[in-house]
Amino acid sequence: MYSDNVSAWFHSHVFDTANPLAERSTRVVMWITAATMLVEIAAGWWFNSMALLADGWHMSSHAVAIGLSAFAYRAARHYASDPRFAFGTWKVEVLGGFASAIFLMGVAALMVLGSVERLWSPQPIHYCEAIVVAVLGLLVNLVCALILGQAHHHDHDHNHHHGHGHSHAHGDHQDLNLKSAYLHVIADAATSVLAIVALVGGWLWGWAWLDP
Repeated sequence: MYSDNVSAWFHSHVFDTANPLAERSTRVVMWITAATMLVEIAAGWWFNSMALLADGWHMSSHAVAIGLSAFAYRAARHYASDPRFAFGTWKVEVLGGFASAIFLMGVAALMVLGSVERLWSPQPIHYCEAIVVAVLGLLVNLVCALILGQAHHHDHDHNHHHGHGHSHAHGDHQDLNLKSAYLHVIADAATSVLAIVALVGGWLWGWAWLDP
């Protein structure tokens, strides 16, 4: 009796998981973000740039979050027919977002402590080299946004084309997992812009307090 009641709700969640382009794009962006993160953290440490370090560590939290989005796609596909997940696998994404937020709070606290220490004991910063790496990070973020944006448009067109064939309320379904990964990349790009502004300010006008 109970299984019959559950099965009545189960069917409405199956076709939402079929988005192979979005899953593949998210996985590609995850690896690109992780590689760029390592470059920025290493360069920030080598060039004594706290702005670059902060950008790299901020990107690391987004690499984890995008990785969880990729895992959520795989979990949704793997457990699509599992009655234990009759109401979807969205909990994976929620828990992943929570873990990413906690991690980012810890990173922010470490960056604040490091910045205060450098305000008292300034270190020479290699601005030109750090700016090059920061600009590279921004370009990578824009490329990743383009990759995920194309997957989003493909998903939207696919749902619009097939929406008339379903009597469900999911005709205008949006892939929230893909949207989450896209917003993470956009936030990374904004952080890269701030890092570039801080480095340029320190390089041109000697405003070292922008990058303590």
